Amino acid sequence: MASIPPRVQLLELVVVVLQQAAAAMVATFPGDAAALASLKSAVDAASVPAYSCLASWDFARDPCAVFPCGVRCYAPPNSSYHRVTGVSLDPAGYSGTLPTTVFASLPFLAFLSLASNRFHGALPAGAPLQPGLRVLDLSGNAFTGEIPASFFTPASSLEELYLSRNAFSGGIPPQVASLGALKRMELQHNGLTGSLPLMGTMRSLAYLDLSGNALSGSLLDAPGRLPSSLVSVVARNNSFAGPLQAAALAALPAMRVLDLTGNAVTGAVPGAAFAHPSLQQLRLGSNQLGTVEEAPDGGASSQLVELDLGGNRLTGRLPGCVAAMPRLAVVGLDRNRFTGGVPNQYAARATADGPTDKWVPFVRLMLQGNYLCGALPSQLRQLKDEGAVVSLADNCLPRCPHKFSFCQGAPQKSNATCPKCYP
Repeated sequence: MASIPPRVQLLELVVVVLQQAAAAMVATFPGDAAALASLKSAVDAASVPAYSCLASWDFARDPCAVFPCGVRCYAPPNSSYHRVTGVSLDPAGYSGTLPTTVFASLPFLAFLSLASNRFHGALPAGAPLQPGLRVLDLSGNAFTGEIPASFFTPASSLEELYLSRNAFSGGIPPQVASLGALKRMELQHNGLTGSLPLMGTMRSLAYLDLSGNALSGSLLDAPGRLPSSLVSVVARNNSFAGPLQAAALAALPAMRVLDLTGNAVTGAVPGAAFAHPSLQQLRLGSNQLGTVEEAPDGGASSQLVELDLGGNRLTGRLPGCVAAMPRLAVVGLDRNRFTGGVPNQYAARATADGPTDKWVPFVRLMLQGNYLCGALPSQLRQLKDEGAVVSLADNCLPRCPHKFSFCQGAPQKSNATCPKCYP
């Protein structure tokens, strides 16, 4: 057997040394590896399926080098270690509590997602989020207790905060207002109470969802409560009360979606909402609104595509400006106290074959559950089966036979219930 030449032996030795050096260069920083290990040890072993990401974390090996999933790393300049920048667990049903080290001992962490699992208990309080953390997603778990106020500081770079579908209680910490980089905050479907803190200084916030809590107080009673950067405000099924002020709407010039369905908002629907320069979806159903103001320009400049005012206490005639809103396609004015006749302009929009140079057709016109009376507009009799969805059920329209689809449903009210008709 031929011997290996000394030169080849030397080259092989150099390769081994270089490989060992390279392995040392990609090693995970010990403190980061320890924080990952503490996360795994905090999870109930019985809740870790064999196929899951967390089951593959073998700390006899280097996390950044060989972990197949759940961890992202970065090699800082002039460093001999990799640092953990992202932790993203799969929705495998993991159950356990979160150790403080996940938040306190990963200084390079930019992304943390534990969404759609069964983590529970209170979040560790006392330490702020890492300044470089940009996305925190703890949605769809079973966390309880208050949202830690200590998480939020002016030094934070947090851009997205997802705490929805948990069991958090207490108020929204006023310290969230210090998050100048936050763009999206989703807190829906928890047990949060109290009033909304002043958030006008959150100059980057665009998307806010507070639905399905028990929040109260006013939301749009004055300018400055919400940041002017907001594009979407969704706060369905809370206990927000008070009126909607035109000045507060004007202070949100970028807003495209306002959804306050299922609250206790009172007063008038301000005409300024119909003339808002950006607002496309206005959903104020199931509140305690009493009147609808006409749009200042008759509705011609409105950007609304959807308007839902159903389930309020609105009285008087159906607002004429609705028929003039050029982009409006979905209209819900049902379950109110409107009287008088159905405007011919409403019928024309609902039965049109296509758009005109002034407006698009209605695709949905819900007027049921009011006190509308008089003769049906003749255009409605031409409504096609494949046309707009229209409902006039449960009104004061005795000449609304069930042969028409828009008359089907709850029967018309009795004469004793209906007021005198002024078409």
